[in-house]
Parts: sequence; structure tokens; C-alpha cells
Amino acid sequence: MTMRRVCTASLALLLAAGVASAEPFKEITVGVPVASITDAEAWYLTLFGPEVEVLKPVPGVVEFKVAPDTWYQIFETENPQPSGAVVRFLVEDMAASQAIWADAGIDTGEAIQIPDVVTYSEFTDPDGNALGLYDLP
Repeated sequence: MTMRRVCTASLALLLAAGVASAEPFKEITVGVPVASITDAEAWYLTLFGPEVEVLKPVPGVVEFKVAPDTWYQIFETENPQPSGAVVRFLVEDMAASQAIWADAGIDTGEAIQIPDVVTYSEFTDPDGNALGLYDLP
């Protein structure tokens, strides 16, 4: 049997067993380090709004349900270092969203428009974790 047939047969078995799928996970949690859980929780509550679902599973950890099946977790650590990853959030109206956050004291960066593709902005939380907003046409 050739290697191609072995790979094809293996893939077919995985698909038949339900192991491989387009959506292999049921939920996602993105965790980012912060220096002060109290300060970061207050900042993120301003960003996410008072209606966001909040969990505090253990001391030093706060989770915010930011979208269906998506949690944004902050965890307190000494000398937090930003991960280098950027977490981007889809908004319905970039200008309106940015105005609301500006009124709340959060600078969400300059909106950059790529016509017919996306409008986006990039900014950081007080601990330097990279965040972004985007709006699709």
C-alpha cells in the first residue's frame, strides 16, 4: 500500500470516527497576564461593559464571556510579560464603538480603513497586552 493510500485511509477512519471536524473545540478561553487583578478587572469591565458575564474561578483569575463560547481570562502574575499575541474583537460600528470607549477613558487607537475589506484599530491594555477592534463592510 502506498503512503498516500495509508494517509487517505487514516483520514477516512478519523472522519468516520468523528475525531476530525471543521470545529474541533466547543469553547475557547484566551488568557493574558496582568500585574494587578483588581486594576485589570476594572479596566476590562469598562472595555467589555457591565453586562458581560464574569467568572472568578480562583483567586487571581477573572474570566469575561466576550462572545458565544469565547472567554477572555486575565490572571495575576508577578512581572507580567505580554504574550505577543493580538486579541481582536469584531464590532458592528467602528466609529460608534470607539466613541463610547473614548467617553469611558479607553483609547482604542486610530481606525484604519481598507476599503471593501476591513476597518481596524490596535491598542493595548494597561499591562501591554495587544488588543484590536475590527469592523467588516
